[in-house]
Amino acid sequence: MATITDQFPPLTLDELVHRIESFSSASLNEKHLLISDLVQVHPLVSMDFGAGSVFRRARKIDENNYPSSVQDLLWRVGGIPFVGRANPEGFPVIYIADRPETAFSETHINDDVVLLSELRIREGANCRIAPIGEMLQIQRTGRGFLSGDASATINNMLNACSTDQARSLLITDAFLFECLVGDDEQYLISSFVSESIFNKNRNISAVAYPSVRQHGAINFAVRTDDFWNSWSVVAARRMRVRHLAFGFYETTRTEHVIGITAGGQLVWKKGNIEDNISCRFEPPWHPGL
Repeated sequence: MATITDQFPPLTLDELVHRIESFSSASLNEKHLLISDLVQVHPLVSMDFGAGSVFRRARKIDENNYPSSVQDLLWRVGGIPFVGRANPEGFPVIYIADRPETAFSETHINDDVVLLSELRIREGANCRIAPIGEMLQIQRTGRGFLSGDASATINNMLNACSTDQARSLLITDAFLFECLVGDDEQYLISSFVSESIFNKNRNISAVAYPSVRQHGAINFAVRTDDFWNSWSVVAARRMRVRHLAFGFYETTRTEHVIGITAGGQLVWKKGNIEDNISCRFEPPWHPGL
């Protein structure tokens, strides 16, 4: 039976190690070339996620600001998107997180008024997500970031490969992972990794990666061009958020959106403070409903 490296032959171990050793001193074009070469030969682990888990997005707002449109909960329309960890300049994605604390941490919340939106994949829809570094995580811990029970199958596929080819596969996975999460400055490396993955497989709608700012948490960068094919809005609120320590937060003065009109206008329940709860829409909001 063909192994995963028979179907997706990696670079030879010697070539891979040599090019990685030369990476730090290479020009930006040379770095991009290595990333492109590796993404093209590397088998991308991706999986379809359906309705269930709720993801969050946070942004700072002014003290007296009550955003009025559903678009205010999502991404800014118009203009050229700035470069980010998982998107080059001009490539629009929406960044979402696995839990509120992750969203607060990624938004550098200290003591601010925050707009928190909650998003969920729609019933009957799927979003294909590529978690970066999944093979590495499975090989080292036995379970992937998102693979769940499929982790054992992936681990068996790795074990079926020859030693050198398995090493090449895992080193490639580790290298791409480090390029994505280790680029903390201009994001010229990390954003290129993400762009290369999106370009290789247009069925991938999101890349997932561990939060750099919140240990043990996961972030997702979701392409905006097909966002509404899979996603819905399930709740929104504004609150005062204060960082306590080590990624733990206190939330106060919470006011909720209690509905969204067919035209996408937010209906606020102003002045009614309900902390530490989420007022979920039923059904979740989606354009055209």
